[in-house]
Amino acid sequence: MSAFCHFSGLTLHFGADTLFSNLSGTLTRAATTTGLIGPNGRGKSVLLKLLAGRMTPSAGKISWDVPIFSVDQVTRLSGPRLADALAVALEHDRLCRIEQGQGSLQDLEQAADQWHLPASWKALLTEAGLPQDLDAPISRLSGGEQTRLALCAAFMKRDHFLLLDEPSNHLDAQGRSWLMQCLAAHPGGALVASHDRTLLRQCSELLELTGEELRRYGGNYDLYRSVRQAETDALEQQIEHQTRQLHRDVQQHLFARQSADTRRRQGERQRASGSQGKMLLDARAQRAQHTEGCQQSLHQQRQRQMQEELGQLKARRELLTAQRLELPIQGVRGGVRLHLDALQLPWVKQAPLSLTVYGGERWRVQGANGSGKSTLLRIIAGQIEAPAGECRVSGRCLYLDQECSFLQPDLSAVDNLQRLNPHLSEAELRTQLGRVRLRRDKALLPTALLSGGERMKVALLAISGLNQAPDLLLLDEPDNHLDLDSRELLESVLRDYPGMLMVVSHDELFIEAVGVGQYLQL
Repeated sequence: MSAFCHFSGLTLHFGADTLFSNLSGTLTRAATTTGLIGPNGRGKSVLLKLLAGRMTPSAGKISWDVPIFSVDQVTRLSGPRLADALAVALEHDRLCRIEQGQGSLQDLEQAADQWHLPASWKALLTEAGLPQDLDAPISRLSGGEQTRLALCAAFMKRDHFLLLDEPSNHLDAQGRSWLMQCLAAHPGGALVASHDRTLLRQCSELLELTGEELRRYGGNYDLYRSVRQAETDALEQQIEHQTRQLHRDVQQHLFARQSADTRRRQGERQRASGSQGKMLLDARAQRAQHTEGCQQSLHQQRQRQMQEELGQLKARRELLTAQRLELPIQGVRGGVRLHLDALQLPWVKQAPLSLTVYGGERWRVQGANGSGKSTLLRIIAGQIEAPAGECRVSGRCLYLDQECSFLQPDLSAVDNLQRLNPHLSEAELRTQLGRVRLRRDKALLPTALLSGGERMKVALLAISGLNQAPDLLLLDEPDNHLDLDSRELLESVLRDYPGMLMVVSHDELFIEAVGVGQYLQL
């Protein structure tokens, strides 16, 4: 099987810490799109930078057989015009000169096989929802549009292997559909780090970065889930078997000790009766004592080994099984929770909104990027004022944005939770953080240094510790930056939440999982 890339022994140290060690793998031509998955903080973005040659590994080798092009999560292209950013300025300017009747003989010769290019450039820009004018300044593009422009630059390099880091983040439904169509049609192949399950279902294979190894799955996300479930089931059986073995070993050891005690009492009676010689009885007692000591030592050694194996099995199970967290349900009230009357949104062209929402309803606010979805949630949360109309909120309202901004970034996870839930002890909070895999140093780091998914876990723990649940929960793309396990955790939390939920999300699977029933289109 031919390969685009082969890497071996990749190791990366940050000071005294090792992010990963001795990673090896191959990107094959059999897989048109390979998905790169793994928990937040395990090094997916770093691995992409190493493969792109933008970072140097502490050890290991990387060998490419094709040209490559990489796009980070926040890639911003340089150049005053779209043509410059897309690296087609020479071709574009040459064709423009010819079209205007100012082209030289050299221009005509060089453009001989390039007449089709402007149509393909404009078609790609149109499909991406970007201006077709290649002379347009990129300074007028929004952040999301500049991200799409960077992806356009990637897809224009048909013979390049693409390294894409979370390319679907911040794309609306139309943008995500465009991205997946372009990936499917790109002949050069791609490695895509993503937690977008719809995108991962389109991948030919998946690579999972666990921190210890790079595991290959020869299929898409559905195959990955089935393999993970089979592994979990097998681990449960191993844990049950090991637990039974431990219990059986203890029972056998107790039976052996009881038998030894019985023989010892028999020897003491024989000694008292004088029926056997003292020297014979002493020798027999000494042998029995030596045998019992050996058996006790062997038993303790077996117990330590089996306990260690059981601990390793349980640790593996913890990594495979879904995390659980529950929001408080007490105190949530019904009735009208939100009433909008001729509400005008600032900064966007949107007809005035009138809407009444009741407790327990689940709404999705949807629309293209820039249509005012986040603005509406911030008005409801009381963070900004509407220029006209009425917004009336009844009950406790909590707004959770992508950055979890109600957390103080300079405080640790433990300190943030103590600030928001003063009735809980530090030990209780550390235990809760451990249950969502934020242990030891992670719990003491400033939350600004945590990944987006880790901050979301801290925010959810803060909400779960409240004495009363919020009546209105507003979520602004909460699933962005979350790894697969954290998305499942968030979904499980929201499924059981009894209050009014209003969410902005472009992930159809997430919307379905949390039981959204009403839709507001902007």
